[in-house]
Amino acid sequence: MQSWLVLTLSLVYLAALFGIAWQGDRLADKHSGAAQGGRAPLLYALSLAVYCTSWTFYGAVGRAANGGFDFLSIYVGPILMIGLGWPILAKMVRVAKAENTVSISDFISARYGKSRVLAAFVTFIAVLTVLPYFALQLKAITISLEAISGNMFGGPLLDKPGQNTFIITCTMALFAILFGVRNIHANEHHRGLMTAIAAESLVKLLAALVVGGGIVFAVAGGPWEIFDQAMERPELREILTPHLDGGWWTMTLLAALAIICLPRQFHVAVVENTHVGDIRTASWLFPAYLVGINLFVMPVALAGLLMYPDGSVNADTFLVTIPLELGHPGMALLAFIGGLSAATSMIIVGAVALSTMVCNDIIVPVLMAYRPAMKRWQDDPKPMLLTVRRLTVLALLTMAYFYYLFIGTTFPLATIGTVSFAGVAQFAPPLLLGLFFRRVTKAGAIAGLGAGFITWAYTVLVPSFVVAGLIPGSMMDEGLFGISWLTPAGLGGIHDLDTLAHGALVSLGLNLLALVLVSFFTRQSDLEKQQARRFVSQRSDARDGRQAPRGAILADLHELAARYVGAKRADAVFLDLTQLSNPRSDQFKVALEARIDEEAIQATEWLLAGAIGSASARVVVASLLSDRRLSRSDARSIIDEASRAILDQHMLLRSTLENVGKGICAVDKDFRLLLWNYRFLELLDVPEGLITVGTPLGQLVAYLQSRGEFGREGEVESLFMRRLDPKRRDQDDVFHRTRPDGTVLEISSNPMPDGGFVAVYNDITDKHRAAEALRAANEGLERGIAERTTDLAAAKQEADRANQAKTRLLAAVSHDLLQPLHAARLFISAALERGQDPLVTQADAALRSVEQLLGDLLDVTKLDTGVVKPNRTAVMVDDILRPLAEELGVVADRHGLRLRRVPCLASVDTDAVLLRRILQNFLANALRYTPKGRILLGCRRVGDHLRIEVWDTGPGIPPERQREIFQEFRQLDTGPGDRDKGLGLGLSIVERFAAILGHRIGLRSTVGKGSCFFVEVPLATTPAAPSRPTSAVQVTGLQGTLVLCVENEPAIAEATRALLTGWDCQVVWGKTGEAALAALGDAKPDVLLTDFHLDHGASGLDALALVRARFGETLPAAVVTADRSDAVREAVTAVGARIIYKPVRPGALRALLTQMTAERRRPAA
Repeated sequence: MQSWLVLTLSLVYLAALFGIAWQGDRLADKHSGAAQGGRAPLLYALSLAVYCTSWTFYGAVGRAANGGFDFLSIYVGPILMIGLGWPILAKMVRVAKAENTVSISDFISARYGKSRVLAAFVTFIAVLTVLPYFALQLKAITISLEAISGNMFGGPLLDKPGQNTFIITCTMALFAILFGVRNIHANEHHRGLMTAIAAESLVKLLAALVVGGGIVFAVAGGPWEIFDQAMERPELREILTPHLDGGWWTMTLLAALAIICLPRQFHVAVVENTHVGDIRTASWLFPAYLVGINLFVMPVALAGLLMYPDGSVNADTFLVTIPLELGHPGMALLAFIGGLSAATSMIIVGAVALSTMVCNDIIVPVLMAYRPAMKRWQDDPKPMLLTVRRLTVLALLTMAYFYYLFIGTTFPLATIGTVSFAGVAQFAPPLLLGLFFRRVTKAGAIAGLGAGFITWAYTVLVPSFVVAGLIPGSMMDEGLFGISWLTPAGLGGIHDLDTLAHGALVSLGLNLLALVLVSFFTRQSDLEKQQARRFVSQRSDARDGRQAPRGAILADLHELAARYVGAKRADAVFLDLTQLSNPRSDQFKVALEARIDEEAIQATEWLLAGAIGSASARVVVASLLSDRRLSRSDARSIIDEASRAILDQHMLLRSTLENVGKGICAVDKDFRLLLWNYRFLELLDVPEGLITVGTPLGQLVAYLQSRGEFGREGEVESLFMRRLDPKRRDQDDVFHRTRPDGTVLEISSNPMPDGGFVAVYNDITDKHRAAEALRAANEGLERGIAERTTDLAAAKQEADRANQAKTRLLAAVSHDLLQPLHAARLFISAALERGQDPLVTQADAALRSVEQLLGDLLDVTKLDTGVVKPNRTAVMVDDILRPLAEELGVVADRHGLRLRRVPCLASVDTDAVLLRRILQNFLANALRYTPKGRILLGCRRVGDHLRIEVWDTGPGIPPERQREIFQEFRQLDTGPGDRDKGLGLGLSIVERFAAILGHRIGLRSTVGKGSCFFVEVPLATTPAAPSRPTSAVQVTGLQGTLVLCVENEPAIAEATRALLTGWDCQVVWGKTGEAALAALGDAKPDVLLTDFHLDHGASGLDALALVRARFGETLPAAVVTADRSDAVREAVTAVGARIIYKPVRPGALRALLTQMTAERRRPAA
């Protein structure tokens, strides 16, 4: 295959990946990440497959050809870590998000007091250990490119050795910079990059399955045939025999650690994680991916060994050379693209991760120490940081290129990868122990990393230099200083493992040993303790003891943050701090003049950590604050004088305390111990070395509790709550406590001015014994009352929150959802006025269903939240029954049913509107479920009540389901198929209405014969006044009617105009009353139609007053609103306007307009 074709296709593929990344970034910017939705877990799991580099794609076959099933250890480890150990990864993600860490070095340094030294050390180790991995990718692309071009044996693609690799290196560097180094805020998620990496993962998997399957079936007809042929060859039979020795288990351990310790894996698994829940999906999808990509590794290796028994072809290239040998260049090209994907994804993500680490943890601290550089870049450091990261990528790939030239050509791919695995595994002890144990110190972490790194370099790196000819081979035989047990391959006298496994185990063991021992003999700083709590318990202290200097203001921190991360990002954080919303407002400028507090300092450090790392961020903020303090010499002298004075006072205080016969203990406002005397330790039987200054009081209490000091339930809580109680905080407090040995202590607690307190312990055992039984009983009673009171308060708060949530839901549905439905109803009605389009008719029916659903849901919400209040009066029953029978009689006729009403002259005490809703639901159900026959609406007396009944000849309801139909969304499937089935909320709403009114509802039904629903209403004590017959209003058309419309939503205004124009009305529209009058000109409207809620806090009543001021108070007006509250209805009625609720039914709107125009014209008739 010609070289130019391979190169062209490679560039086209890389360009396609760039297009995918660009499109991913564009969509992320457009939708702010919300557009990913359900794709996010899939993208996350596929991005983890960046683990599968060219080592997997090519090297796994080569390792299988040499060691059989040994290659599986590289994948069993990650499967166990992600599949079973995913909670560890989840905790890492949660901590990283809380600390805003952007790399593994940043994460480790943040755990150990945000140490810049530790961050730089981790970065240094990462660069040296990952360089072989970069060289591995360059080698894989080089050998596969040479193999597929047909020049592997005839000479390289270019004239001089290394030129191919040099071109590949330059291309990879350019691609890494374009993809990942485009901004400096490294904890921003690279959506485009991750999308491209996920696409590459799919390409790798597809190529591995297609090419592997093609080779297996082309060579032997299937995998089992290949295994049969291999078993006939003794040398291949030996390869197929599993050897689960110490080396295999060591590699499994290294691979399990590498999946979280490799900088690129930490970047995709932790930094790029958008939701912790995605890890659950990855815990099964990523192991499945590893199984799939390795499915044909062993069969392909056997096929290559069968085809090339003399070993003339490098086993790492079997995926490319075998298809070429079989005459399938297209399959070989697909294998090359798969290997290219595997290598480029690792190089790009690895370069992004390492460039961030080198820039934040090495370059930036150096530049910060160099004053001229800081002065040059302090106004806008972003270009400098971006340049540094790009140069770092170039430097890393350049070093990887030279590593390949001098060392990488000597070893197979799998061996190079193992060297890196053993190196990055050194991060595991400080990383994992730091997540779960507070006592691990910064000194221990540095010691452990130093011991592990040096051992790795000696036992793993030195042998590779010897093989490459860069170091004399005598060291391998004689050992360091001529001592045999100090040889790199047998350090410590261990000779049973291969060189790599031996070096990995010994280096990890010494790392862990040094970490534990040094941590045991060293103490943590206050910041280390704080960070240990944050990592282990995932809790943070509100303050860490720092105080801003006098004169420092928030504006200083805001300006500093804006220089590193941009004004927009800085504004967002400081708006949150000041609880404001507009960064350009005068209030925000005034708020920035406030003094700096600890919360502002921590927020600024968190923000800067995303750009320059947590350690550097802490130094940058500290340097800003220190600029406002005294000079170093002045500060030093003042501190010295103060220190001497403090020491003298301390000695005097200590002497006084030790000569007092009572135990004394002082605690600060954060419940940390400040001082105590020996008598205090003696009374509580506490060892002298257990507590130090700054020890949390809770730690002492926990120790005492572990010994049974607080045997009575609630005593620990009482100890703290007495000080936390606001009523007692500034008061003296005295209480007694009985120790397990029977000693009774009187503890007097006195507040201090700074918020802490002093506790005085006195032994009152003799005086206290007489009243012990009575006091115990009283304490138990008080404790029980306090607990029950707390439970009741919590239950009430929960009920109040639930009620508020329902009220908010009601308001949201009333306005935000009904607004678009209102517009849709008007548009569809306008379309129906112009013709009976079947699609429009179907849309109208669908919209009616939505309106019914929302109406029912609104009813349920209002009923549950207590919004509905009954208005009970004396009502003529027939005034309710007659209109219902007339309205629904038309529906009954359409279904071939007969609806009959029995007149009734009785008066009842009820709410007419709610009773009508109950009966309307009864009748609607009867119409819905009665296939044929008749429906009867009538009344009968039952004592002092009137029972209103609805009979039907429907299918009936079985007794066991008669209670079920009153539940939400429950209905029977027994009605005719052509009828609307409803939503199953009607009878639930009926039951709620009846409960509010105090009316009893019931049901009698016989299967196959029909049902009777009834409601019992109390008879009125005084007869209701008969309803006045409505005078006939002359029905007039709307032709020529001029309607003035005030509506702030253009879509609704346009829908209203379309509907009214279809009724031959003239419509003039404006967003406000002023705009409507301006649009009206000199014309005089017949009717005013206005929305209630307008822009900028205005209401339709304001617009109504403005229009009537011009045209008189007699102008008919209607207010359209989705707010069904009594307050709105009363306000509209008070100004003599009509009210109509959204979504407006066109028929109701037309009737209302007709009635209003008729009333306006009547005086002139």
